[in-house]
Amino acid sequence: MIVLETSRLILRHLEMAHADFILNLLNTPGFLKNIGDRGVRDRLQAETYLLDGPLASYRQHGFGLYLVELKETGEPIGLCGLVKRPVFDSPDLGYALLPAYWGRGYALESAEAVLLHCKVLKIRRVLGIVSPGNDSSISVLEKVGMIFKERALWEEDNSQVLIYTREIDM
Repeated sequence: MIVLETSRLILRHLEMAHADFILNLLNTPGFLKNIGDRGVRDRLQAETYLLDGPLASYRQHGFGLYLVELKETGEPIGLCGLVKRPVFDSPDLGYALLPAYWGRGYALESAEAVLLHCKVLKIRRVLGIVSPGNDSSISVLEKVGMIFKERALWEEDNSQVLIYTREIDM
C-alpha cells in the first residue's frame, strides 16, 4: 500500500516479499555502525523482523517504517518512517538507505514527507535519535527542523545517543 509520494520517491508499507531487501539493508556496514545490529542474518530472521517490527507497528500504531522506492523504476533503496518505542512518549523518525543512494537527498526528501504525514496521523511531536558522529544523519535531522534536546544513554547497547525533537504544526 502506497502511503506517501514525493517528486522522486514512493513510500509504501513493507510486506513479507521485502524480506530479502531487509536482509541486505540491515547488514550494510552503515546500518550496523549507525543504527545497530538487529541480528538479522537470514531470510527467516528478516521475515521475523518484518512481522515483529514494521508490520506490527502498522497494526498497533497506524504507522511504522516504510519502504522507500525510486518512483521512476520502483527500485527499493531504503526505509523511512516512524518508530514508536515504549521508552518515549513520541515516535521517532527513522531512515536508512543502501549506500549506493547516500548523498543524493533521498533521506531528506523521504524524512520531509514523513513529517508532513504526521499532520494526517495527528502526531504533534517527533523525536530524532542519532549516534554522535553520524554527521550525515544529524544534518538530515537539522534540515527537517529538528532541534538538539539532549545526550542520553541508549539502553539497548549502553551507547551514547543524541536526541533531537520537533513539534509538528497542526
